[in-house]
This record gives sequence, structure tokens and C-alpha cells, in this order.
Amino acid sequence: MLNVFRRHIKKCRRTGTRSADCPHKPKCPIHFEGIDGVGRLHRPQRLVDPESGSGVRDWNRAIEITRVMELPLPPEAAAKAKTKLSEAVEKFSKLKSKRSADTQRKVRLLLRRMSKFLESLGKIYVEDVTLGDLVEFRHGWTDANTTQRRNQELLRSFFKFCVDSSYITRSPAKPLDAITKSRPKTEPFSLDEMQRIIQALPLIADEYGRRGGYIAKQTKAFVLVMRYTGMSIGDTAKLEKCDVDGTRIRTYRKKTGEDVFARVPAFVAQALSDAPHDSERYFFWSGKGLLHTRSSKWSARLQRLFVLAGVQTREILKRTRAGGKLKPQLETVTVSTATPHMFRHTLVRDLLDRDNPASLEEISELLGNSMKTVEMYYSKWDRRRQARLEKRLEGFWREDDLTRLLTADQSAGADYRPA
Repeated sequence: MLNVFRRHIKKCRRTGTRSADCPHKPKCPIHFEGIDGVGRLHRPQRLVDPESGSGVRDWNRAIEITRVMELPLPPEAAAKAKTKLSEAVEKFSKLKSKRSADTQRKVRLLLRRMSKFLESLGKIYVEDVTLGDLVEFRHGWTDANTTQRRNQELLRSFFKFCVDSSYITRSPAKPLDAITKSRPKTEPFSLDEMQRIIQALPLIADEYGRRGGYIAKQTKAFVLVMRYTGMSIGDTAKLEKCDVDGTRIRTYRKKTGEDVFARVPAFVAQALSDAPHDSERYFFWSGKGLLHTRSSKWSARLQRLFVLAGVQTREILKRTRAGGKLKPQLETVTVSTATPHMFRHTLVRDLLDRDNPASLEEISELLGNSMKTVEMYYSKWDRRRQARLEKRLEGFWREDDLTRLLTADQSAGADYRPA
């Protein structure tokens, strides 16, 4: 049903109301809002005469136009009025075209999965999608909870876009309940594990099975940079030669344009110099293709290194490929649960767990994280915070009347009994 009202101008005596009566000449323009016969939501907007193309000021003419809009369309016309899911996905992708390449990739992956799932249910149009369909789609997610939370936000963003574009009147994704954030904290490498990783570097083989070659040298430089700068695997993969100034490596640039450098031991800079470089601009990337692809390849190489070092390994059953087809039998393979991000946590742990530790503000500056993030994930290794807390508790005991009473009773050998 459509609601018709006047939006009175400032000069009109009825301004600020929606009164149909208007003493002003010419009469104030007529607006409308509500749901038409197709089920499309119309937000408050000026009513335009389809014949003349001008705004409507006559109340009777406005009623005639809105009554026609409230009529249901014939089945053929109604089908044409519906928006196909593929069309909405295409337009939403164009909306996100100005975002980062990584964000666009995540949007494409999620919408492709969603479209394939909904098509399997016979859902072709946007307005055919129900909350139950999205619940079933979400039930099949097996990613980490953080990834599921991100995907659900993208799902809500897509259907909100459909509502704003007047494809549907209500978003079926809005009632989806929140996904619990249960992200396990990343633990750092122990000293023994780091030693085994360094000792395993010469064992990294190239595609021909040769050890100690350029792959081993490049992996050594990559590991040392991650360990002594705390950079993520993506930032390390795109490290440029201009970012290295002797034993100083630029880790990131602030929003103010100021560069942040990390000083590293001389052997790290030497390993970078000795390792083969993938291009004239980058140490570990040719600059061609997607950075995400290159980071994934480096992650796979580091996983092989962790297995060679025997760091946090376990055996799993896995199907292997042969001749482009899956073998019918399962094969036992060794994998590692360690991740490259643990190098970042190892550096922070070592900076905080020492006699003269770095402050959390300095850690925040080095990593490029907010203080809230640093306190959430790294404060457990800051012994000074624990020491300050214990000192405050001791001061509280000395000033607390009940504590002094209990201490005196204990010294006198009496049992404390409350009155």
C-alpha cells in the first residue's frame, strides 16, 4: 500500500506537516512512500506524473497514479520486474570495485559460493531467497570462526545493497544471529623449535629435489626477516629493495606518511643480500600476478620447512592426486600445525619476556597494531604489568582493615569467626 502526502515548503503555513490541504499557491508538491503492487519498497520521494514527467501537485491526480502503482502486474510482467540473482551479484561486485584487491577476491569467492548454492535450490531471483535458505547455506561453512564472521557480514552487506536498490523490501540476511568469536591465541615458537627451524633451512629442496640451492637461501632470508621485523607473510613477500637501508628495514608507513623502521642484526641484511631476488624491485616477489597467490606459495614453502624441522607435526590421512584423478586409497602424510604468523608472536614474546622489556606502546609502534589489539594478544608476556598488579594488591592488603584483623588473629593463633 502506498501512502500519499504533501511536503509543504517553508513559505507555506502548513510547513512541518503532511496535511493534504494546502493554502499556498501554487500548491506544495505531493510525495509518496510504501510498497507497490509488485512488492517493491518506495522510500519517501516526490510523485512524478508518468505522462507529463513533472511533479504532481493535484491531490486527485496523485491518488489515480498511486492506485495504478498498487495494482498487481500480470505474471509475465511480474517476472520481468523481478531482479535476477546474477544481475544483483554483478552490480554488487561493481560497487566493491574500488576496494582493495583482497577484499574484492573475498567478495567474489563468497558470492560465487552463494549463487551456486541458491541455484541448486532453484532460486533464480533475489526476492525468492528466504532466511531458511541462508541458514542452510551458512550451516555448510567449515572455515574458522573469524572467516565465518567476515563472510556473514559480506552476506548482510549484499542483501542490504539489494534493499537499497529496491530489488527486495526486506533483507533475509538481517535476522541471522551472530557467530561467536572463538579465536585461539597464537602461541610463539620455543627456543628449541626456532633452532630446529634454522637448522632445517639447508634441507629445503627446489623443484628438482636439490638441497642447499637458491630456494634454501631465499627461504633463510625470508624466515630471518619475519623473525626480526615481526612483519606478516604478505608484507614480507612484497618487501621492496628500497625498504632496506643497511640494517634497517621499513616495516610499514603510517597514515601520516611517516615510515617505521625495524633494526635487524647484520646477518639478516647479509642473508637478504646473498639470497636470489625475484625481481629488480622486490626480494621475494616478481611483481607479476596477485600478491595473495605469492603469499600462499610462501606459506606452503614454510609449511614444508616446519615439517622438515619436526615442529608441531602430526600425521593425517589424505587423498593424493595421480594422473589428474584422486586415488581410491588414502595415504598417511605428515603436516605441521605451526603457522608463519607465529614468527610475529615469537618476536613480541622475546621483546617482552626479558629483564629490560619493551613497552606495549613500542610493540604497537613496531607491529602497526592498535594498543587494544596489542593488549589483547600480547600483554600476557609483559611481566611488568603483572608486577605492578601484585604491588598494588600488596598495598591494598596493608591498608585494608579486614586484612590487618585477619593477620593479627593468625599471629595470635585465633580462628576468625564472623559475628
